[in-house]
Amino acid sequence: MNFRIFFIVCLLILSSCEKDDICLEGTPATPRLIVVFRDYQDTAVKKSVENLVIQGFNQEEILQTFTGDSIALPLRKNFEFSQFKLSFNVDTDSLIADSLQFNYDRLDLYINRACGYKSNYVFQEPSHYLLTKSEGWIQNIEKSKDTISDEQNTHLVIYH
Repeated sequence: MNFRIFFIVCLLILSSCEKDDICLEGTPATPRLIVVFRDYQDTAVKKSVENLVIQGFNQEEILQTFTGDSIALPLRKNFEFSQFKLSFNVDTDSLIADSLQFNYDRLDLYINRACGYKSNYVFQEPSHYLLTKSEGWIQNIEKSKDTISDEQNTHLVIYH
């Protein structure tokens, strides 16, 4: 008799367990905007920027200081645009900066209960605005892809 009760209790406990809600490491997340920097004179050549300071437009907080020829920028999920101020020191005395706005529509995709939603972005037309009117360091901007769905491809090229 005790064995039957024990067996029934064990059966009830095992049948009431649920699958763990864990978002696996390889699950795709919301992609960032991949920007590649190229030489304005020779457009085929990547041109690094050194100590590029990235801030939100009209924000004091520095998001990142960057050196390299490509960068991944996070886009805002609660607006249809993101604004950044990109600046660096040309020499010890002068700071040169440009401010950009990227325009996009957001498409939310449900992944699963553990991971939630992933956002993909589709550039609007125009895909970007140069917010600064002064003489900055950016010479031209070119859109490479219309959709931001992964971080494997270049989405935007900045010539300087």
